[in-house]
Amino acid sequence: MFKAAFADARVWKNLLTAISTLIEEADFEISPDTIKLRSMDPSHVAMVDFELPSSAFENYSCSAPLKIRMNMNSMLKLLRRVGPDERLEIAYDEATKKIEMTLKGKMMRKFTMPTLEPSEEEVPTPKLSFNARVKMIASSLRDMIEDSQAISDNVRLESTVEKFIVNSSGELSSATIELEKGSEALLDLEVKEPSKATFNLNYLAEIIKAGATTSEVVTVEYSSNMPVRIQFEMPQQGRLQYYLAPRIEAE
Repeated sequence: MFKAAFADARVWKNLLTAISTLIEEADFEISPDTIKLRSMDPSHVAMVDFELPSSAFENYSCSAPLKIRMNMNSMLKLLRRVGPDERLEIAYDEATKKIEMTLKGKMMRKFTMPTLEPSEEEVPTPKLSFNARVKMIASSLRDMIEDSQAISDNVRLESTVEKFIVNSSGELSSATIELEKGSEALLDLEVKEPSKATFNLNYLAEIIKAGATTSEVVTVEYSSNMPVRIQFEMPQQGRLQYYLAPRIEAE
């Protein structure tokens, strides 16, 4: 049996929204200590890696490890009208293989949805080393990426010892947005060697937009022409991070 509760139901809704950016169905691995998810998008261009420890919940109980596959969009539809003062309780019934969600606020609302057959596929964690690490305000990165969308379908991330640079270039226009060390939006910049890599803006924009609703701080790590890791800070040392493959041919 599994039960968990959030004092603010919007926390779970925002996390699901961030995960659903890449995948429609996902396997949640639930243990007495944590909830985990690691999954590739259908095109295998991007991956989401999520973990939330039991201490991040208001209440949490899990009698034995289990794997539950859920449709993200179906659950989000049930949570679409979540208010700011609503508490969320989630329970899984192994007998019926259904999830029950209870929202408690000015009124009590209960929703029940079926789970799906879990996948047997195991997604390994990418083994990468990074030459550039940029820690910054998530909303600022979201603004930089959204500005770039007006110019091109791709964006180049660059790092020097002193600057983090976002470049985009179209047929007629271009944009260069820089953050220097000491900027209020740039919390930390570590560069082993100057690095640059180009990424698809459709993927990157959706990841940053969704992740920024869950966290105020984001860390971007990459090396030249290598995948980027984008990590959003979670409560109680939880993890929400994405990996996105580069567009080598755009360099």
